[in-house]
Order: sequence, then structure tokens, then C-alpha cells
Amino acid sequence: MKRRAIIFMAWGETFVQEVENCIGRSNWGSDLDLILLTDEATSIGEIQEKLTRVVRCDFRMSGRLRKTEMMRYVPEGYDSLLFLDSDTVVVEDMSLGFEMAERFQIAMSPAPHYSLESFWGFDRIMRAEGVRCAGQLQYNTGVIFFQKCPAVAAVFARWEELAVKHGADFKNDQPFFTLAMEQLGFNPYTLSISFNYRGFGDALSGLLRIWHSHGEMPQGINTFKQSWPPRRAWPSKLVFPDPEPPA
Repeated sequence: MKRRAIIFMAWGETFVQEVENCIGRSNWGSDLDLILLTDEATSIGEIQEKLTRVVRCDFRMSGRLRKTEMMRYVPEGYDSLLFLDSDTVVVEDMSLGFEMAERFQIAMSPAPHYSLESFWGFDRIMRAEGVRCAGQLQYNTGVIFFQKCPAVAAVFARWEELAVKHGADFKNDQPFFTLAMEQLGFNPYTLSISFNYRGFGDALSGLLRIWHSHGEMPQGINTFKQSWPPRRAWPSKLVFPDPEPPA
């Protein structure tokens, strides 16, 4: 049997509570270790009983950029791991993500804001790095299936290097990850957005696997008679298409 784990990162009462909510509401079976990376000061209380391991981290950066330090603290001994943001809920079987990470080393979904260069002016970082702005896809770092292996360690190390270098000017970790893969020529397995659905009204066909939003997941999101035309979802709101697709 494969040894797999879920990694959370949280510090402060609010985000630790979000992790506890994710654990309590998610449907991922019983064969996964649950690991929390947190800082030295955060009190985690009763959530510790639900975790396999708590790792206290001496973070160098603050805010979202701390995610780029993740690989420093990820334990050894797993065939694959899944990093989840604290505002996620695993709704349906997501084992494909682990399987693809074990084949391709990283598996993740595109970001709803697909364009890397157009993400809050990230084009200036790309130009500073000598990377051509040519419409590159952006990946979302709230759900990352990965192996702890040399090729992935290199991507994560470059992710951190870019955050350290440009973090004073750009506080969001996410585009740095895609840029790191771009610079290293690393191609991840691309999962559908059903593995990282942000609740922004994107087209959703088939089963939702992972809900990723601070907003409440709408009831009945995976109850449908036909998968196409697609439905669309926002926090607490689900919109189905017309019964008959256009001719």
C-alpha cells in the first residue's frame, strides 16, 4: 500500500480553526497521515488529536510567502503528499491526484486567473527574471499533489528563491511557483479544476472533488442528472444550465 499524507500550513487561531474545519468536513478515507506545519508560537489545542504529526517551523518569511518554505519541513518516507490550503474541503475521491504525482512528480490544477503575466502585474517579475510574457498558464498553489524527490525539491527551492528575491514587491506565493517550473522546464500533470474549484462561477462538469473557498460550498453541488452543459457555483449559490443544450 502506498504511504500518503496531507500537509497543512497554518499559524494563528483563525487558520488553525480552518484546518480543523477542513479535517472535520472532508471525505478522504482513513489511510492518509495528516501533518500540520505551524510556527513556534501558535497554540493548536484539540486539533492535535486529529493529526498524525505537528512540525514547528522557524519561518523566515511572513504571510503567504511562508508556503514557499514548505519543503524544508516536509517529512520523509511518503510515496506522495498533498498540500491543502486551510480553506478547502475534500468532497469526493481525489486519489487520481496522488496517482499522477507518483507518475509525474507534481499534479495540480490551473488557477481561475489563468494568465501568469496578467496576475496583478506579475509581468514585471517575469521581465525582471528574463522570462518572455507569452500567455503562460498559471497554476493554483492551494492544492498541490507532489513527491518529495530531487526534481520537485528543485522546484520548491526555486519557488522559495523567487519569493525571497521579489517578495518585497510581490506578496503572493502563487505565481512564483509557476515561474519556478517555467524556469526549470518542469511540466506537472494538469488536473481539472474539479480538484481545486475556487467558487468563482467557472464551468463545472462532472463531480467536484475539492472545494477551495472561504465561502460556503452550496448544497447539492454534486447532485445532477447530466454533466453537460456544465453547472456553475459560487459560495452558497449553484446555477444549473437550461435543461436542453443549444442546437
